[in-house]
Amino acid sequence: MKFRIFLICLLNAFILNANMASPVQEGTLGTRPFLSQYVHILHENLRITIDKNFQYADFDIEYIINAEKDGNQIPLLFYASDYYENFEVYIDGKKITLQKQEDFWDLYGDDKEKLTNFHYLYNADRKEVGEIENNFQYGRSDRISLNDFLYFETDISTGKHSIKVSYRASNWRFKHNRLNEDSFRYALAPAKYWKSFGTLDVTIDATKVQDNIAINLGTPKSGEINGIANYHFDKMPLEIIQITRMPKLSSYTKFLLNLESFWLAIILMSLIVIFHVWRMYLYRKKYPKKKFSSPAFIGAVLIPFLFIFMLILTTLWIDAAIGEPYASGRESYGAFFQFLYLPKYLGIYVLFSIIVDFIFKKIHGKKS
Repeated sequence: MKFRIFLICLLNAFILNANMASPVQEGTLGTRPFLSQYVHILHENLRITIDKNFQYADFDIEYIINAEKDGNQIPLLFYASDYYENFEVYIDGKKITLQKQEDFWDLYGDDKEKLTNFHYLYNADRKEVGEIENNFQYGRSDRISLNDFLYFETDISTGKHSIKVSYRASNWRFKHNRLNEDSFRYALAPAKYWKSFGTLDVTIDATKVQDNIAINLGTPKSGEINGIANYHFDKMPLEIIQITRMPKLSSYTKFLLNLESFWLAIILMSLIVIFHVWRMYLYRKKYPKKKFSSPAFIGAVLIPFLFIFMLILTTLWIDAAIGEPYASGRESYGAFFQFLYLPKYLGIYVLFSIIVDFIFKKIHGKKS
């Protein structure tokens, strides 16, 4: 049950299907392996090397393990979802062949169950892992797919061994606002199910990255965050390591972002509104007795439409100022929905035009 809760929390938080309306474009969720009950991790070396465009990162991990049992077995179970390329595993310097989960979750029974040593995968009576399967085997929108697990069987002796894992990962992209939040992630959370936790060394190489980055591991023990940062831990520091790109923005772009497209549109439209009020004034000065004002009527209908187009224009303007790859485009996408507010804008401005025209009519009516 603990394992089931962990999988639900992990995937609900970090795996979402990306589409036009979604604020998330999922990348690679790197994660520690799930361990057999006969394997201990004594030490872990994690090195993450990020490319200059912050699009991909190479993960190189070494696990120093201690095996309590010899013979043919599955020592580690990898959650391997959406790796960009080159997922490779070496044990004691020898490359091994990985097997993708296809049917071993259905191989129940003491005589053929391959996952007997992963006791936390089972329900309370240890008869099946069906409860997990039923919840997670369909789709990946909010559940782990069992097809995302990789494993290997090997004949290992008791004692220490070195297992090296390498792969290339793609970044995560969050589009919660105007700016893309790009990040790489590595889950330490599976260590909750390890018998023991050894030491952890983390090296993050961002020397090629053109932008500043932020790392949620705090101040490095040596090096610098925007270069090569080194960390050492004797316990699990957090559940998810996250490396985030910090966009470089000009003062002009920051000014536009602080102003926002709505108020920028208001400022630009104020010039048109002033011109409209001036035309209404001149009309009433010349025709104070007429019942209706044509400038008031035309402006009352036309200006709300112009305001919506101005909102779209200013939104595209700000996105262009932000530029690639930082602009998310979500505001531009949402700006076209401003037409849904047309009745509101129309009602407000019609009322404004009626009041202003009434005032001018009274003023010039007295003079005549």
